Amino acid sequence: MQSSEKVLVIDDETSIRESLEMFLREKGLEVILASSGYEGHKRFVESNPSLVILDIRLPDVSGLEILRKVVEHNLETKVIMITAYHDMETTIEAMRHGAFDYIHKPIDVDELEDAVSKCLTLNNCSIPEGSVSGNEPEVPDHHRIVGHTQAMHSLFKTIGLMSRHRETILIEGETGSGKDLIAHVIHESSFPITRPFITVDCTTLVESLFESELFGHEKGAFTGASEIKKGRLELAQDGTVFFDEVGDLTFPLQAKLLRFLESREYTRVGGHFTLRSNARIIAATNRRLSEMVDEGKFRKDLLFRLDVMRIYVPPLRYRLDDIPDLIGFFLLRINKDLGTRIARVDDEALEMLHSHSWPGNVRELKNVLIKAVTRTRGSVIHSDCIASILGNRQRCESGRLETSGLDKVQKRYIIQTIEETRWNISEAARRLGMSRPTLRKKLKSYGLMRK
Repeated sequence: MQSSEKVLVIDDETSIRESLEMFLREKGLEVILASSGYEGHKRFVESNPSLVILDIRLPDVSGLEILRKVVEHNLETKVIMITAYHDMETTIEAMRHGAFDYIHKPIDVDELEDAVSKCLTLNNCSIPEGSVSGNEPEVPDHHRIVGHTQAMHSLFKTIGLMSRHRETILIEGETGSGKDLIAHVIHESSFPITRPFITVDCTTLVESLFESELFGHEKGAFTGASEIKKGRLELAQDGTVFFDEVGDLTFPLQAKLLRFLESREYTRVGGHFTLRSNARIIAATNRRLSEMVDEGKFRKDLLFRLDVMRIYVPPLRYRLDDIPDLIGFFLLRINKDLGTRIARVDDEALEMLHSHSWPGNVRELKNVLIKAVTRTRGSVIHSDCIASILGNRQRCESGRLETSGLDKVQKRYIIQTIEETRWNISEAARRLGMSRPTLRKKLKSYGLMRK
């Protein structure tokens, strides 16, 4: 880092400003401080810093408003948002409006150092044009991603970044992990609420009807075609087409999808006019497409077209600390749908849910809670009810995994991820939801080195 570079810190907490000033000055940086949003904006215009570290909750104005002013004034200035609050919407909003990173309090020094280093060294990392105006409605509750763990914060930031572009996205994750939900959130964070979201379920597509379903058909194109039918691409207009479980497409259907992705042009079955689609394409799969390519079961060129931007959805068993939040969220929805008044699960039931392996992920948790609500007479779900549903009466005394057990789970997950990414530290850290320095420390503590 060069000593001539300036960093502006905007935070109303004196202790945070002093700590950040000390940290940044030790890095040889010139530090400018501001305790409010308007003061911070004034100092930004006067000093034109390379980096702004900005609190999202300020006493006079929202940090998001200051972020917008900074980005409008200078697209090259990097902004790191910091906050003590944990929610999906503000994370997505911050990243979508041009924030370089989003860090939660209490601030992790390794994470901050990694973010600052990136900001001041990636001189060619400019912010794309066309940021959203901020007038779009909030994400509806039924399309809300719940979680506060580091892995989920990383996911929120990624969604925010992807919501600023229209490139094709590939979502990878196990069955029940919420891939379709993430696709909806990306869509609703990218476009006005009126833009269509069209789903193509690749597991149920009949090969002979694929072109008719996707591209539409003209009247009389085949027996039974009594009128013109618009295909999914045409119905999507400028919105989103979501290919759910794209790994289930047969080879012939993969070829047809590839031809469309290469040109973005198509013709209705029986038609003569070429149509063009501007819809955003999002594909999801619970399979490892790269392995399917190696096995000759998936086209390499199609994977190349789909994998422009990628999101990996962590399974529930690797973010167990999100379970209380998920329980609260699902109980509210279940009570509304079923007309019940279940207030909570008791402590022993919570410990039991925390220790379950969750092969079915978030979907399984939701189904367990629905069953528990229908079997509960009072306002509290008890452990015996959860035990009968999970079929798990053999529990350890505490009802939860011991810390050492959780450490072993994390170690296995880290090893699996680092091997899957072929020791790409940046990609593995993104999937794991941790900073690169933290990941390197973990690998070192495990005695792991790249061969």
